[in-house]
Amino acid sequence: MSRKETEKKASDYFDSGFNCAESVLKATMESRVDNVSPELPKIASALGGGVGGSHEELCGALSGGVLAIGLLYGRTEPEVDVQFAKDLATEFRARFLKEFGTTKCGVLLERFGEQDNDDKCAELTGAAAALLSDLLDEQK
Repeated sequence: MSRKETEKKASDYFDSGFNCAESVLKATMESRVDNVSPELPKIASALGGGVGGSHEELCGALSGGVLAIGLLYGRTEPEVDVQFAKDLATEFRARFLKEFGTTKCGVLLERFGEQDNDDKCAELTGAAAALLSDLLDEQK
């Protein structure tokens, strides 16, 4: 799946009712692996709108991307080196920060102001998935 397709899919998932974290995670994983479990969004459900929907701390779109990195490059055994996944997460965070000026959900929402059906959150969700797509493509 191309960057544009991943971006659109993430935005479409958000518009369909998935939260920002679920949408980035789901679109990213579907673009990278076959047979994604329908259970996948569950691991990101409590991260949409900031941790627990608090609109505080980490933006859910960033959180969903970090979860995708973990699923793609994380470890299943404690003796396996996890540094590559950490480096990707660090780079994704840096790119997100550069693109949006903050990683904090509440600050982003404040900057967005009043939204029509969370349209600016849907755009950011798609853009975050596109940023992650670019980063992951560079790993090939």
